[in-house]
Amino acid sequence: MADLSGITVIEEAELASDVVRAALAYWRSKARDGRPPARSTLDPAEIPRLLPHVMLKEVRRDPWDFRYRVVGTSVREHSRSDWSGKWMSELPGQDQHSVIYRVARMVADSGAPLIYRPPYVGPHKEFKVCEAAVLPWTDEAGAIDRLMIVVDFLTAI
Repeated sequence: MADLSGITVIEEAELASDVVRAALAYWRSKARDGRPPARSTLDPAEIPRLLPHVMLKEVRRDPWDFRYRVVGTSVREHSRSDWSGKWMSELPGQDQHSVIYRVARMVADSGAPLIYRPPYVGPHKEFKVCEAAVLPWTDEAGAIDRLMIVVDFLTAI
């Protein structure tokens, strides 16, 4: 069983974020036969309002790590820096013991999406909570090779 300590997993019905809800609907519209969708079906032109909230991470398995391929403008604005092109292992506080790493690993292992409330640690203290969905996408062979993380920054729930 995955280590969920420190992770506030929520159900879709508990979401306050319309952005995260829309991302889940988009991901489901691309999934087939109970499997995560193919990365080749991800079309940014279909989700323009979500893009500022999106991060795409590349999945590496040997050893496990995740590289930030895309970091949306809203995420960059509410974070301490732009992580584009960086591996999580290179970043302070994002190692294998961190909540966001453990969630990424859990989703990459299971192939199941996860909705949760990550702790907000950025520079804008007026935000009380974040809501996020971590959504797996597969390569042509069916292996999970990308994670789409959609994050919304909320002042209240």
